[in-house]
Amino acid sequence: MDGSTVSSVAVPHSVDIASVMLGAAQGALFAAGVAAKQRIDLIGVALISIATGLGGGIVRDLLLNEVPAALRSNGYVSAALLAAIVASAFSRLLSRLDPLVVAFDALSLGLYLVVGLSKAVAAGLGSVPAVFVGILACTAGGVIRDILLRTEIALVTVGSFYAFAALGGALVFMVAQPHVGTSHAAWASVIVTFSVRMMSIWFGWSTPHASALNLEAGMERMEQLARSGVQVITRGSGFMRPRVRAENAPGRGRTGGVRGGEPDGD
Repeated sequence: MDGSTVSSVAVPHSVDIASVMLGAAQGALFAAGVAAKQRIDLIGVALISIATGLGGGIVRDLLLNEVPAALRSNGYVSAALLAAIVASAFSRLLSRLDPLVVAFDALSLGLYLVVGLSKAVAAGLGSVPAVFVGILACTAGGVIRDILLRTEIALVTVGSFYAFAALGGALVFMVAQPHVGTSHAAWASVIVTFSVRMMSIWFGWSTPHASALNLEAGMERMEQLARSGVQVITRGSGFMRPRVRAENAPGRGRTGGVRGGEPDGD
């Protein structure tokens, strides 16, 4: 794809700051939840929240050999720190606003995806590397948070639809952009990413376990089913079992009203 014909998508500054604050607040809430177990102090909570809110954008810009936009001014780091303080102080109130927070998080996922995608394509990256950069741009913050907290990485565990939703939105952008332009492709990508993420929450969708792709395990399961089928046939059980005529069955005569499994005639 010719990157010279593609312009990067610019997110409004207010939305950008709000997304950073949301990510930082989520990082602070996660850190506060395990602070006692992991022995995390207040400085640790603040650092984890800042890394969560700014991590995706910083990773994106570093991969594109640019000075991270989050470090060009004081606004982003200050906003992330403020969000960490507020989230830690009003954690119970924020828990009541969870549906709104989840919806805005899904929207931010799509926005940061298209920003990363468009910047990567404009920088001349190929389609596959551009998708890789775009997905990292919208998910790296959570990965950094989990690494710092020494917990399982939610992005790659069963049940997380972050990467799947981002991949779907990325494919829509890459397919639609040459035909409808960057702006329309970006909106389509955001809508698809947001919709997939929200529907996965509403309907309880879950990503399959990696063992589902294990061919050896699948062959073993097929062999077990085959052996059980042979046993059923050889033992005469199940639907292959011969029917026992009622008049020959122990304790049953013609007075039983059954002959060969059919009602007696008159």
